[in-house]
Amino acid sequence: MGSSFSSTFIRLVRSYVTINPQYSFEINLDGFIVQIGESDKVIPVFIQRSEEVFQRIFTEGSLGLGESYCEGLIEVKDQYYRYFVDIFVRVTYDLRLLLKLKPADIFLILKAKFNRTFSDRLDRSENINAHYSLSDWFEQDEDANAFYLQWLDARYIQYSCGKWDQGIRTLQEAQENKLYFYAQRLQIKSNDPGILADLGCGWGGCLFYMAEKFGIRCHGITLSTAQASYIKDEAIKRHLEHLVTVEVGDILLAQGRYDYVISIGVMEHISDYDFMYRRLAQILKPGGRALIHSIFHSEWFYKVDPFLSKFIFPGGSTPEIRSNLNIFKKYFKHVDRHDLPALSYPRTLLCWFDQFCKHEEQIRNLLAQKSKVKDLDYSIRIFKHYLTLTYCGLTDARGFVSNILVY
Repeated sequence: MGSSFSSTFIRLVRSYVTINPQYSFEINLDGFIVQIGESDKVIPVFIQRSEEVFQRIFTEGSLGLGESYCEGLIEVKDQYYRYFVDIFVRVTYDLRLLLKLKPADIFLILKAKFNRTFSDRLDRSENINAHYSLSDWFEQDEDANAFYLQWLDARYIQYSCGKWDQGIRTLQEAQENKLYFYAQRLQIKSNDPGILADLGCGWGGCLFYMAEKFGIRCHGITLSTAQASYIKDEAIKRHLEHLVTVEVGDILLAQGRYDYVISIGVMEHISDYDFMYRRLAQILKPGGRALIHSIFHSEWFYKVDPFLSKFIFPGGSTPEIRSNLNIFKKYFKHVDRHDLPALSYPRTLLCWFDQFCKHEEQIRNLLAQKSKVKDLDYSIRIFKHYLTLTYCGLTDARGFVSNILVY
């Protein structure tokens, strides 16, 4: 072993298990095995070309970690991978862990943390379709939808976290619990004569829920051609063409007037919040209500994760809570913040990860038969790492999910 980067990693893991002693690690570095920790619950980790891997991790940070995993240089069983990733995520914010290290190690880790690049496409439409229509992978929208439905499929598909109140047992319960709560927040009534707009409507889960449960007319707006196609087909299957409509368009340019407006998990794709909330005020009828659900952060030195920016959400970012509340107050008299229960997003992500792994064979077959990807393992690992990295990043209340009611 002997190299400075490998030594930094070993010292980091030794410090980590003193704070999180529930697991031990058996680390195989190119055949050199190191056992760290006293717990009898041992997580085997295999790292090839370890000097190169650690140099990338301690130079490029999250991007180096993610790409090394996707290339197959890091091997950890799926059910244990989050414990390995947590080592690198936790050290960037947990001072108890960071300060146990040598000054030279601290310098390497902090330098890598702030050495972040931001990836973007030509415009917002390309950014959205790169992920939600998987435009780099599939020629046909229905194939992109099939990919996501393997691990997101539900009566009311939601690609955002559920509301995990006490007693909630399943992801479906958590998602419908959230949608019902939001209907109450918006004061939507049974057979409501109003119209609801869903800005960035995903695969229409909220549209179909509100239409079926309350009989309200719903209109979705999305830049994803794949999602719009799915919603149109699903509305016909459910005999809801008279209640559910959708358009491909930019929510920043939304037209019309609505009694209710909802947006779930979309502000992470917006950069000009002032423009967005001003537009929101313009399309809301007098006396109407709007609700914005988003991940928020409260960090002073926030930077976009480079792996997520490059491979998952180009052009994406997480809004800062204080500044966003102030912008809301410019355009609305009433601004009511409500946070979802702690760990609602990590619990949701664990369910998605489990479903992804459960259906990995079907996903592989879909990619092999219908996609343009050249390396199936790499592509599968992109999504495994994304779900794991996001889980670790949203644990310990570093990020939180709020819904902001305005009127």
